[in-house]
Parts: sequence; structure tokens; C-alpha cells
Amino acid sequence: MRAHAERSYRRVVAGRHRDAARGAVLLGVLVLVAACSSTGAEEQATEEADAKTLVSAAHAAGVAPGLTVEVAESLYGTSASQICDVLKDGVSSAESMLLSGNPSGRREKLVTTDAVTYERLVVKTYCPDELSTYDDLVADIDATKTTG
Repeated sequence: MRAHAERSYRRVVAGRHRDAARGAVLLGVLVLVAACSSTGAEEQATEEADAKTLVSAAHAAGVAPGLTVEVAESLYGTSASQICDVLKDGVSSAESMLLSGNPSGRREKLVTTDAVTYERLVVKTYCPDELSTYDDLVADIDATKTTG
């Protein structure tokens, strides 16, 4: 009889510990999910605010008339890293030649004033510290005006 009572007590105690462990794991998962969600929400708010700024500036400048907030968010995220990282790390001579239009001596690229203006707005919105680098980079480009 005593052995049976001892086993029952062990089951109750072990069951309580198991329930406490499950509760602790569940609580940990919930805290982790909440932490990730709040960071995601902050990033999403920043992404949307930057995209709205870019769209507004582009439309005011008369470039990229079809640009929407959703498209800008998907293209640039929170940092426009595909542009800002290159400017921050320095543009190589090969990249500069590609941008300026005629790296191979063959067919020249057409670089429009709208493209230069739009890209400047992207830099101004997402990495304003690199604006002077961008301006120096495009200073020698003979951009072509586009007409309706």
C-alpha cells in the first residue's frame, strides 16, 4: 500500500514539474514572438515612412509617376542597401565607368535627367549622408533630357 502511495506522489510531483516546464517554455516562446513582432512593426513603420517620403518627393519632382508606396517599400526596404552600401563603401573605377555610360568604347548608354533626379531622391531619402558622394559621382554625366 505504501509503495502505491509513493508512486502516486511521484506522479503528482513529476506532473507538476512537467506542467511548470511546459508553462516556462510556452512563456519563453511568447516573449520571443512578441520581441520579434515589435522589431518587425518598427521596421515596417520606418519602411513605410521612407517610402512615402520618396514617393511624395518623386511625384513633386515629376519623375517616376507610377511609383507607389508599396513598390518603393519592396524595392528599398528600410535602407536601400543596394545603393547606399555602394556609396558608403566607395564606387570603384569600373562601377564609375559603367555609370558614366561608355565603359567599352562601343555603344553609349542613355542616362536621363529623370534617372539622375530620381536616384538622387532615393539617396536623399535613405542615405542622406552619402548625398555629396552621389552628387560627385554624377557630376560629369551628360544626362539627356526626356520629353513627354
